[in-house]
Amino acid sequence: MGEYDKIYWHEAFFEALQLELYQYKDALEFDDEYRLNEEALRMDVLVIKKDNDVKIDKNIGKLFRKHNIFEYKSESDNFSLWDYNKVLGYAFMYSAFEKVAISDITISIALTIYPRELIKTLENERGFKIQKFDSGIYQIDGEIIPIQILESKNLPEEENLFLRNLRSNLSSEDILKTLQCYKEQKPLNIRNVFLDRLLNANREIFKEAMYMSETVMEIFLEGAKKHGWLNEHYATLENEKAKKIAKRMLMLGDSPEKVSSATELPIDTVLGLE
Repeated sequence: MGEYDKIYWHEAFFEALQLELYQYKDALEFDDEYRLNEEALRMDVLVIKKDNDVKIDKNIGKLFRKHNIFEYKSESDNFSLWDYNKVLGYAFMYSAFEKVAISDITISIALTIYPRELIKTLENERGFKIQKFDSGIYQIDGEIIPIQILESKNLPEEENLFLRNLRSNLSSEDILKTLQCYKEQKPLNIRNVFLDRLLNANREIFKEAMYMSETVMEIFLEGAKKHGWLNEHYATLENEKAKKIAKRMLMLGDSPEKVSSATELPIDTVLGLE
């Protein structure tokens, strides 16, 4: 993937985190790039519990207190000791600026690359214990603030599909499961950052998934022009792909009217394919 094809995952992480904690959407407040001061110092995501009495049973939220800081690194980014110190500093600055007790703050670090060197330093030089709390979730025992490391690719699929699949190199089955799960929580015919990043990072695999599922075909074609899911390269191929999909739908017995609606091809074009 070249320099101009780089996927900017941060906004997608913000949405993925809300999808993961969707059942608590009324109890949690999500702030993207929370500003610590008037300068450019910002935390990736701040999640605030509106009601302290609400118990978060979700695996990634069991650590939560009132104020919960999230730091995110995409699939190509390492997380060093200096990154760790920076996030820890965010927590202290947030405590000072907002007059929030340190005991009310937690930190979650979401990564794809497991930070082996950082873990080694924390254990050997700082005397902390790193304990595996759950699949893909590690907690740092001994730090002044409760901290968990989320190794996204090893989070359980049945519970953390959105964070686990926030990357490239997905399989067509991964794409299908993610779209189906997303559909249960949000309308699929609206443009959103999570799907936009996911599909752009997995273009070829998404094409395979499109041919495996009529639902995915319809989603793809409905959103393509209206919501900008396609880049210029895909836009030039869209008409031919739509015709191929239309032929398949007609072979499966769908009416020309349904095919025209699903593929956005004119009815005359569809009739000409029969």
